[in-house]
Amino acid sequence: MNTDVRRRVVAIAATALLVIVAIGAIIWAMLLPEPWRDVPYNATNGTDAQSSFGSEHPEFTGPDKYDLLNAWNNLHTGLGREVLEDGVVTDDELAEVRTAYNECLSVYGLQAQPVDGGEGEVIVTVRGSIDSQEKNEIIRQCGVESDYVTLRDVASKDGGHPSLSVEMPGL
Repeated sequence: MNTDVRRRVVAIAATALLVIVAIGAIIWAMLLPEPWRDVPYNATNGTDAQSSFGSEHPEFTGPDKYDLLNAWNNLHTGLGREVLEDGVVTDDELAEVRTAYNECLSVYGLQAQPVDGGEGEVIVTVRGSIDSQEKNEIIRQCGVESDYVTLRDVASKDGGHPSLSVEMPGL
């Protein structure tokens, strides 16, 4: 065989090999698990059952409909969904979520305490020591993961809760 024919044979063989590898990779990827298919639609009880409103989220109405839908989509806990399902965050419901927020903070030796007669909050270190950057990250993380930040914002739009003036670092 001369050199040109040999090059063509090698090029064709290399192309065929690349095609076979690409097809194999596609087939392999199709066989991988799809974890997003197992995500429950109803965070209240972790099932795929629809909420009492007959859909994946309550049928919010009124001028705050889209704000409530956005808040609903940002919730992480069943408690948060139970609180927001009726579209209103009461003082008692917010206090319950604040308790979950404080439970998260307490794991890191922090606690949110009211100041100025409930006009705001301050995060204090009750045990251990952490630098301010780490403290701010923990405050942000607990605020989001407990749904406190989201529901606090909804409540502040509803009734202007005076205790909602706390600053959440990074939010």
